[in-house]
Amino acid sequence: MQTGPIEPDDPRVLAATALVKHEFDAEAAAGFRTLRHIPSSGVIRLLDHLDTLDKAALSALLDAQTRVAALCFFPGPLITGAYEKLRAEPALARRHEAMQSLPFSMGLRYGDLRMSRMMLNDAESMRHMAATRTTLRFVPRDDPPPELLDGVAISDCHPAKAPQLRKLLNPMLGDLLSAKPEKKLGGELVYRGALDGVPLAVSIIFSNRFGQMHYAVSWAMRERGFFAQRLSYEALFGTNTGWDYLTEENAARSIELLGQLIRSLAGLFSRVAALP
Repeated sequence: MQTGPIEPDDPRVLAATALVKHEFDAEAAAGFRTLRHIPSSGVIRLLDHLDTLDKAALSALLDAQTRVAALCFFPGPLITGAYEKLRAEPALARRHEAMQSLPFSMGLRYGDLRMSRMMLNDAESMRHMAATRTTLRFVPRDDPPPELLDGVAISDCHPAKAPQLRKLLNPMLGDLLSAKPEKKLGGELVYRGALDGVPLAVSIIFSNRFGQMHYAVSWAMRERGFFAQRLSYEALFGTNTGWDYLTEENAARSIELLGQLIRSLAGLFSRVAALP
């Protein structure tokens, strides 16, 4: 059992990096099709940033993020030093700076769907927004991704609520993991089961303030005897802000997508666990 710090050049980390790179390469080759259907403003910002990069810059960023993502499959206390070393990579620093900049912060496109809709339907908020925009040297983006809203304007969409999402989650996770939800303090729901022989725990939290739904997948580490490594698919790519672009119209396909993301993570967990 590993007890000391894990370095970025540890053979197991390098082997895990190769596994993650295969996932990244497939997603990039498909035009980030999976990410584009994840209902999250954080993912939208990330994709818009990726769309600004030339081939060399995109390759450098994905290579750096692949190495960071590989660390996610090892015990958190053991990777702190390695993570701090890798996060200083120039490509990751440039991404962080870009995504904190005003062009990726302003604009209804990058906001929580419920909050953006409330602003559009409130005259006072619209006056403040118009005044702020007169000070900018760029035009903020207000267009929602068509993959998420199907051409419907933000002002006309119907944000999904927890009861609808729960009705979709229970059968999906019941079929996927043979699991029923366990209610935890704070409203968290945990579904424990197994997928293709991989013991998993899927955490779901509904929020009225920060994203409509947050999910995390944990896997059982046999050598440590407990569930660990809370992870989302989008966190592998460097963003994890919760799902805040869920509508009544896209809820069913979004929850179906969640099942696919859990399956992808389970496959990675299984392959990493099989490493020497």
